[in-house]
Amino acid sequence: MPLTFANFRQIIPSQILTRGRDYVRNEHILDLSFEEEERVWEAQVEGTVLYDVQITLLSNGSLVCRCTCPYDAGEYCKHVAAVLYAIEEAFPDYVNGKPRRKPASRQTRHDKLRQRLEKASREQLVSVLLELTQTNSELLNQMLIRLDTGDAKPMDYRRVIKDVLRVGRDRDGYLDYAGTARAGRKLNELFVQAQQWQNAGQTDKATGFYLAVIDELVPIMHHVDDSSGSLGGCIDQAIEELSKTIAGRSAADHEALFTCCIERAQRKDFREWDWGSDLLAIAGQLVNTPSLRARFVLALDNIEAAIPKSRSSRHLTNFELEKIALLRLALIERFDGEGASRQFMRDHVHFDRVRMELIERCIQSGASDEAMRQIQAGITSGEQRHMRGLVNQYEALRVKLLRQQGENVELIEAARLLWLNRGDQADLDLLRSTIPATEWGPFVDKLAKDTRRPEQLAGLFAQENRWRDLITLVQTHGYDSRILHTHREQLEKRFPDEVAAIYERIVRQILEQATGRAGYRQAIAYLRQMKTIGHAARADAIIQNIHIQYANRRALLDELAKM
Repeated sequence: MPLTFANFRQIIPSQILTRGRDYVRNEHILDLSFEEEERVWEAQVEGTVLYDVQITLLSNGSLVCRCTCPYDAGEYCKHVAAVLYAIEEAFPDYVNGKPRRKPASRQTRHDKLRQRLEKASREQLVSVLLELTQTNSELLNQMLIRLDTGDAKPMDYRRVIKDVLRVGRDRDGYLDYAGTARAGRKLNELFVQAQQWQNAGQTDKATGFYLAVIDELVPIMHHVDDSSGSLGGCIDQAIEELSKTIAGRSAADHEALFTCCIERAQRKDFREWDWGSDLLAIAGQLVNTPSLRARFVLALDNIEAAIPKSRSSRHLTNFELEKIALLRLALIERFDGEGASRQFMRDHVHFDRVRMELIERCIQSGASDEAMRQIQAGITSGEQRHMRGLVNQYEALRVKLLRQQGENVELIEAARLLWLNRGDQADLDLLRSTIPATEWGPFVDKLAKDTRRPEQLAGLFAQENRWRDLITLVQTHGYDSRILHTHREQLEKRFPDEVAAIYERIVRQILEQATGRAGYRQAIAYLRQMKTIGHAARADAIIQNIHIQYANRRALLDELAKM
């Protein structure tokens, strides 16, 4: 249910509302302002630190709320609740949905600061900044970077990242889940600044920032709780943005960035993550001379020699070796031509991605016999390793080859087996376009008999508008909620009585097993849906029975009352 001024007291948990009200009473709301044209309220809330809150009023009356705090135990935090209460007091006309007068614009602290900065002399500004940076190392480091004219050192950038990480650390110096999220948000603000540098042609400054993010974050990733992906996402972004800086670099800049990437990719802490391979890929793009190629090949040799060859890590080892082989292949293609690259691929077909690339090249060049041999070898290898997904990839290449050859009989069988194994819509579309319309109905009947996964069979029935078969499937497969949810709208429209009976059965099953509010809300959602499809009396009878059968479940009755 969308949050509105009318219902936020019902949607936001009571304990959060209470704490929000306390914030208002204790005057922790700072600089509440309203942008009438955009219908956006902004405020700062004084908590452990200052948090920025933004409330947007949409045209339908619902609210979109954002807060910079690390709260992750629910959708709405106490700071949002506090600002909602403050808006009620300060902007009653908008809260009631009938603005009768334009509210007075409130000057923010930033507005006041801008006015005073514009009036201050150059000497005053320099004096104030120097004084502030004496006791604020974070501000000092930021100023050194932002005002850099070309003499900044790598450590200057790394100090900025260290400051950000320090904000996220707890008393013991550990970056927990909330801390990494908090640090990630501050890093994202710095990425905006780095992007502005890049757009302005200040590539060196942007590069310095991206390398600092990589250098500071990768080594600590084993020692933080980054289950939210906040810091890992920042590393991904830094590497992606770093790759975009390649264009337009001078030869000297090319070699400098190449060296940076190669040195990091060979370090153990980088090799343990995919980020080492990502940096190798950037270095590979920078190879444009024989000397750089020789250095790159040497780095690949060193990394390959350092990969453990133990039996217990064979799968991981093959994956890493495969990535190195692909990097070697890219070099050979660029410098030695198609013939040499084709021979390299034949010599390294034990790597599946290399074999698949060879197959693609063979299909493109019309070397059908070699393509089919490699496809069959890949299928056999995948089956021996019990890797069904890999076998499917080779089967898809076989379908591609058969389509090129126009072998319809073999194509139909190959596409049929591929659809049965992976259920891809493209395979079904191919079958439909290949098989004559007069034969399609019997073919679908046989396909349905061969299908082993209920959700895949449900998709087939839906595609063919066989809704009676689909409702029967739902009834006979334990009311699979995934199937029901996927096709709910169509089934409710066509079979409201049958669907209502299914919903009733699901509600009873949920209540037999559930004792928590999440389960109760799920059951009530089904009851509400029963009413929507015309079975209100049946739903009311179930509710009446629930009041009798589960009279001691206060939480359940409380959720029913909300219904």
